[in-house]
Amino acid sequence: MPSGLSHNGAFRCPSLWRALGGRASLRNRFAAVVAVSLIAALAGAQNRMPENAVKAAYVFNFGRFVRFAPSDAVNSRQSFDFCIVGEDPLGHTLDDLTANEQLDGKPVRVARFKTAAEARGCSIVFISASEGSHLSSDLDAFRGQPVLTVSDAGSFLQRGGMIQFLTIENHVRFAVNLEAVRAAQLGLSSELLRVATSVSGESSQGVHP
Repeated sequence: MPSGLSHNGAFRCPSLWRALGGRASLRNRFAAVVAVSLIAALAGAQNRMPENAVKAAYVFNFGRFVRFAPSDAVNSRQSFDFCIVGEDPLGHTLDDLTANEQLDGKPVRVARFKTAAEARGCSIVFISASEGSHLSSDLDAFRGQPVLTVSDAGSFLQRGGMIQFLTIENHVRFAVNLEAVRAAQLGLSSELLRVATSVSGESSQGVHP
């Protein structure tokens, strides 16, 4: 469970609770500022937020910046699913952020799975660092699928992952493997790519303005 979170998802830290305006308004605050500057919003709040709460906020907002090419797999989705494979370091924060939200005109749902194969129909998958030696086989399960893969595991991009969290000067940042994104027939907006610490692969294709 992330530091600062209780079993019911409420923040135990009073200063953090006040800084974010309480759980009910947490998702609204991030939704309101994300169009202005994703990094600025999260960087400003990180000193008052547990690291995993910051990662959960990023994961949710990645849903606003990813675009899926039309396909049978995408069109058959009845909801926009954020899925976690392996141990869940994000706790209830992702559930709180996504409650009653819609993305791409579909209701948002959060699901947790023990194996990558179970999550192949999801829109965005966070692969836990707990997967360790299973990480490469997890990524193989999503190869060719219209799924945005995210992780904080080391060497995630080099193994074919799409977005990897990094800790730089005690702040959570992210890097992008655009080649892997493009191979899955996905697009990431130029706004998101501009605030990434690094982008590997050519950025002239597969990017939506």
